[in-house]
Amino acid sequence: MTRLTLALFILFVLCASSLPSLSLASPMYHPRYFTFNVTSGNLGVDPSYYSFEAFGYLPPNETPVVVKVVQNLVFNDTAWKPYYIHVTIPKGNYSFVLMNVSVREVNGTQFDRPLYIFVNGVPVFWGSTQEILNSTASVDLTPFENLLQGNVTFEPVLVNFYDAKVNITGLYLLNVTLFMYPGQKPYGLPNGFVPLFVNGTFHYNYSYVILNPSKSSYTSQVSLPNGTFRVSALLYEEGGGLDEFWYSNEPATRDILLSYDGLIAGVVPPYETVYTGGIDLFWWKPMPSINTLAFHTPYQVDLTPFLALGDKANITVSVTNLQTAEQVNHSPAFSWEISGVLLLWINESNPLLGGHLTVAYSRFLDSSPIFNGGFSGLHYQESGNYLLRYSSTLMFTHGAETVYVVQQGKFYASQSFNPIYQFAYLDEQFSEVATETGMYNSSLKITGNYPVTLQISAFATPITPTNVIPFNLSYAQNGSIELGATYSYTFSINGHTTQQYLNEKVNATGGFSGVIEVINTYGGAVLVKLLSNNAITSKTLQAQYLIDGVGYREVFLAVAKQNRTVNSTGYYLKIERAFSPMDFKVDHQEAYPQSTQEVSLPSPRLYYLWPFWTRSFSYSSLRFEYILLLSR
Repeated sequence: MTRLTLALFILFVLCASSLPSLSLASPMYHPRYFTFNVTSGNLGVDPSYYSFEAFGYLPPNETPVVVKVVQNLVFNDTAWKPYYIHVTIPKGNYSFVLMNVSVREVNGTQFDRPLYIFVNGVPVFWGSTQEILNSTASVDLTPFENLLQGNVTFEPVLVNFYDAKVNITGLYLLNVTLFMYPGQKPYGLPNGFVPLFVNGTFHYNYSYVILNPSKSSYTSQVSLPNGTFRVSALLYEEGGGLDEFWYSNEPATRDILLSYDGLIAGVVPPYETVYTGGIDLFWWKPMPSINTLAFHTPYQVDLTPFLALGDKANITVSVTNLQTAEQVNHSPAFSWEISGVLLLWINESNPLLGGHLTVAYSRFLDSSPIFNGGFSGLHYQESGNYLLRYSSTLMFTHGAETVYVVQQGKFYASQSFNPIYQFAYLDEQFSEVATETGMYNSSLKITGNYPVTLQISAFATPITPTNVIPFNLSYAQNGSIELGATYSYTFSINGHTTQQYLNEKVNATGGFSGVIEVINTYGGAVLVKLLSNNAITSKTLQAQYLIDGVGYREVFLAVAKQNRTVNSTGYYLKIERAFSPMDFKVDHQEAYPQSTQEVSLPSPRLYYLWPFWTRSFSYSSLRFEYILLLSR
């Protein structure tokens, strides 16, 4: 954004419909002033990339084939309508496919917005925008290499809305580029893709459905090609409406249930994504939270045992506790956006003749909300766990296969709140183990842990009468949030193994105060005067990526700060990023010298300078420290 403004537009997403039915005297009153989504105007200098993800990639030391999908594609009042971009993928084999997605905000104030990219209706990118300036994020599209062949249609969707009446006039410019690195294609990639939930809510021919209390499930009817010997469902999700911060709601637990012909086939614990205007917009400027700009921990559910039921299936997705949330909060405005694809492994020369589901067990337990009153306010708890076990024998033309899948997890939520304070804690732990033996030998292991702790104090004092809109409030907020994502993924097929590990943590502390003007009955407001602003946000990451024992390790540390009311862009105190190539296939070790350099912010072009792993050494220590000090 280029114009100067002090206006901050605030969406009180959790108070929208519940406040009219509650009063301060009600024993169930839950203050909603401090869990909202905020946007602001911009002051300050636009660096090359204002916001970026900690999770990065170290591509091969090869010159990539560059495919520019879109350049400066404008999203105005587009809502969920996609662009249809026809792209011809150059022929060849590629050892690694990277997609960079960069976004720039112009023309005025705008909220953070969801950003999705589909290819032939299949979701390949799930993220969001930074509210001001620009952002960049990259994702590994190597698993979709068999989809990215010949003529394909990219469908970028940036859910933007334009409302000049309240000065929401920002536009987004989108750039999408593929970097395709020549080399041997990784073994065992899926070769079939069936998008799920197509036209579930909008008729735009891509995988997307919005679930809410009145539409709590959606079913896709699918047909699988004969010769399919492995099936995995890859799912993306995010909470919306009053469930943007569902972990601060009552009930505070949500799980996505995936059913196959009526049997609970998978439980997906959602990640607590906080967008760049979420809770305290200054926490996330310039550094975003985890999985914000791009989602790096999509969940896979192994559905191979269900091939025994035939080549046609009804696959249903639902979200727990939506109806309970409506009952407790007297509002239907709880929603979830779901997208997914069936990844298929197909051998047409070896058709499936039949099979038997030998074990089918599912248990999902939820305690439901438990409330207790106390001197300091109301206290809430909820917990649950689940266990799924499925096994089958599959008979193919040229042999048999035995399949076994176990998925289990648990969750716990607790809260304490009164009219000016809320403490909220949610912890989700999960694991999945799958094995296929016989003609095809494969194994999958996924483990993860998603904890979040939120503490917020907020004060709102009416300045003008509140029975007439608009009205003014004096507002102050202070608090903290801690988020974590520990995620491990190991997949092996016929002796070839892919391993990924991520441990990312973010901590944000601080608050702001000012005068806000409430402009509608849905909780929309304008912060017309910013009186104080102070925040510090830190992020750490350890990640590892290996294919057949060869890959790299990443270590990341960054600290960002806000302490001004005139220039609210914030600045980085420190950025450190180190990539260490790894090779466990041989026994000796070499070391690369450390280099330190100043950087304007990472972009894919920097990757070309980084040596990739080779098979001539077992472990290499290659370290780049990026130190960025911005003073304003």
